[in-house]
Amino acid sequence: MTFRTFTARPVSAKTSLSEPGAGGNRVTLPTIDWSELPHITAAQTQQLMMLATGKYALAERALIEHTGRNLADLVRLVGGDGPVLVVAGRGNNGSGGLAAARMLASRGRRVWVVPTHEVGNYSGTPREQLDLLDNYPGVRVRTSLPKMNFSCVVDAAIGTNLEGPPRGRTLDVITVINNMNGSCVISLDVPTGMEVDDGSIPGDVVQATHTLAVGLPKRGVVPGENVGELYVGDIGLPPQIYEDLGLNPVKFEDWIMKVEGGAA
Repeated sequence: MTFRTFTARPVSAKTSLSEPGAGGNRVTLPTIDWSELPHITAAQTQQLMMLATGKYALAERALIEHTGRNLADLVRLVGGDGPVLVVAGRGNNGSGGLAAARMLASRGRRVWVVPTHEVGNYSGTPREQLDLLDNYPGVRVRTSLPKMNFSCVVDAAIGTNLEGPPRGRTLDVITVINNMNGSCVISLDVPTGMEVDDGSIPGDVVQATHTLAVGLPKRGVVPGENVGELYVGDIGLPPQIYEDLGLNPVKFEDWIMKVEGGAA
């Protein structure tokens, strides 16, 4: 697969990455500075999605597919070429991780999926995404974390809906992920265990090497520390939606852009 090279405005640098399975091709991602992007809160995230699916009639499934594609592409760019572990919650964050698992499997990757709750407790879009995995023999759904090495781990457990310190199975997952030496860890939107509004950590938190923001970066999820390298993924929002939220418009030069700066 050959990726095009774009120039983002404003540009702080270009990030070149090798894409596994493509003969070592160099892929140049556009970059944008943290200061040039709006940063939204958990409440604004909910409002953004309500506007997208309500006023602008964008199907939730379409937004999930965009998220899954961006996440799968980032895994292919930074996650090596070995097996992938996807830890998926039962909200939209989990749906994005499950969609990425399906897309990676369709490209021949071996993928293990571990839901953070009993499968019977999944409903709506997350359950649909789980059920779709039955069509992909390269995906293995397990109730516990496999004792094996993964080249990449996708953290799609909680997202912006954290309510206090992680507990139970989610806490167990965080502990195991943080002890997986050598694995690339990509968190979707926010490392599980981090508050998106201010970056506070009420308990244990996933120590991500990369984080992919959905649509826009979240206010407290700043590059560095547990966030690692921060990327933002375009999910196809109409330009007017930013005005509705009182935000400056954003021009995405590619489906994924790397966010530079922002660290204190």
